[in-house]
Amino acid sequence: MKYAAVGLLVVLTGCAGGSNPFDAAFNDVVSLFGGNRPDTAAVSSTLPAVNQPSASELSGFAATSLIDGTTERFAIERVGGGIRTRQDNGCTWTRSADWFAPSDSWTRCGDSTNWHTATAQVRVIDSLYPLTVGSTGVYQRQAVSHTGRTQDRRTTCRVTGAEDVIRPGLPNTSAYVVECDDTRRVRTTWYAPGKGPIAFTQVSNSEGLEESWIRTN
Repeated sequence: MKYAAVGLLVVLTGCAGGSNPFDAAFNDVVSLFGGNRPDTAAVSSTLPAVNQPSASELSGFAATSLIDGTTERFAIERVGGGIRTRQDNGCTWTRSADWFAPSDSWTRCGDSTNWHTATAQVRVIDSLYPLTVGSTGVYQRQAVSHTGRTQDRRTTCRVTGAEDVIRPGLPNTSAYVVECDDTRRVRTTWYAPGKGPIAFTQVSNSEGLEESWIRTN
């Protein structure tokens, strides 16, 4: 991962029973992906380098979960020089305008007794930008949970390549593939210049695939 003062959330609505053609298309997509991951193809265009966006450039979006087919909505608003993102499940987090930076606060996220709510200090050790194949960025985060637990973790992000993301009913979208590893989870974002995150997966070393979605707009 992104606006004006409050980002516009794109919501796809439909009637029950799959009367909306988008519903049927994405149900087909979920059944297509045996591994619950975005379908991709060889990149079809040369991608420009991407500078770090400002908060005013980012907007909310809607996505379909490739795990269970539900709609995921990401409402984004500008907070100072950063952004606050709120998901349908109530999870709310803030970070800089850099989609790949670790969150500096989060509330009601996940089911961990000690870590569903926390604040953090995030430092950029090495900038990932300008974003292009081969770029590497490093972030250091010191977090304190709502129960007083502490955590100091380094995240390394690498642009490992570029691919076309295949979305039903939409043109293929050329995007950089950015993998961010904090030693406990690997978060992979397919990030398209001028559009932002197009698809995303999160894989835990202990739990396996935890999150996977593809944008519907």
